[in-house]
Amino acid sequence: MGCGIAGPATALLLARDGHEVTIVERVADPRPVGAGILIQPLGQRILDELGLLEALAARSTAVRRFDGRTRSGRRVLDFGYDDARAGKGSVGLGVHRAELFTILMAAVRAAAIPVVTGVEVRAISPGDAGWSLEAGEAAQLAPGPFDLVVVADGARSRLRTALGLATKDVGYPYGAIWAVVPDPDRLAGDVLTQRYDGTRTVLGILPTGVGLVSIFWSIRTRDIDAAIAAGPEAWVAAAREHAGDLAPLVDRAVATGILGARYRDVVVPEPIVVRDGRGIVLLGDAAHAMSPQLGMGASLALADAWALAGALRANPDDLGRGLQAYAADRRAHIRWYTWLSRIMTPVFQSDLTPIGWPRDLLFGPISRLPWVRRQFVDIQLGRQTSPWTTWPPLADDGALSG
Repeated sequence: MGCGIAGPATALLLARDGHEVTIVERVADPRPVGAGILIQPLGQRILDELGLLEALAARSTAVRRFDGRTRSGRRVLDFGYDDARAGKGSVGLGVHRAELFTILMAAVRAAAIPVVTGVEVRAISPGDAGWSLEAGEAAQLAPGPFDLVVVADGARSRLRTALGLATKDVGYPYGAIWAVVPDPDRLAGDVLTQRYDGTRTVLGILPTGVGLVSIFWSIRTRDIDAAIAAGPEAWVAAAREHAGDLAPLVDRAVATGILGARYRDVVVPEPIVVRDGRGIVLLGDAAHAMSPQLGMGASLALADAWALAGALRANPDDLGRGLQAYAADRRAHIRWYTWLSRIMTPVFQSDLTPIGWPRDLLFGPISRLPWVRRQFVDIQLGRQTSPWTTWPPLADDGALSG
């Protein structure tokens, strides 16, 4: 369920394997929302397997480097994908979420996968014939029953709450003000730029799609509504002094407007339910929402879809065993990136101001060490389950298996 990233990708992979699939979406007319996202090489490989990477790349900007500095210009993060052997030739793809949504849904339509919209599923109930979806209103018609229900309804998943699978589900104290503005002259180039002022202020500029950039500004979640109500002029006045040569991009938010984003920290140790040979599985942000600090959300959702399809393919006669294999396969990968996100977020977005001093002093010199640079790159490639181990479907040469 859900027409975000994990839902359509899973539907495409399962339909390709011969399963009968139906997508159920709460919104009557699903449309993409959000700003730019960074599709890491992990996500790109899965989109390539779906035959969608070429279309996505044509609507994206290649991001080759990360440049993070303090307001005074001191380098904190400065590395590129080419700084490690495993990353040679790799790039991130900065793209508007709308473009990825459009590409995925076009593929869903081309595959003739049914999409039922305007159905708000409040609960999932077992029955003799399979799982039944309980809709929010009597007038809504929920399809079913199903042998397997894939829950991919996002970071604020109501079904995750109804199923009681999360051991942690809290909002982050910091969110973001964001805007998407034109960049026809490519001022942002091929660099993800960040500027820091202590731990409370981060200005991020991400090349997005073709001729666009997404601008992100960290802010306490409780202050988001007031900042939006004050209008883009007030926000631009505060943010532009941190932007340096990229200030003209920030200025353009006066015309485009600003929006707010809130993030959640979600932990679901066992994202599956198995009963009488039938199952439920949580994927994407419904299973492991985290801070966007690492830029891994979309790629991890695609990895979930890939792993689920592979696990079911390897266990064609035992759905329960397939789901257990899926959960085991994803556990270390998700745990590692959740842990990294939880460690890094307060270093860049929190009220723990003293943490910013050693960060600004030490990150730059330490990041020049070859082993550390390789770690930075491996993290962004999406390969790791620890500093020394790789997610099993990724061979040493980066090929995708399973």
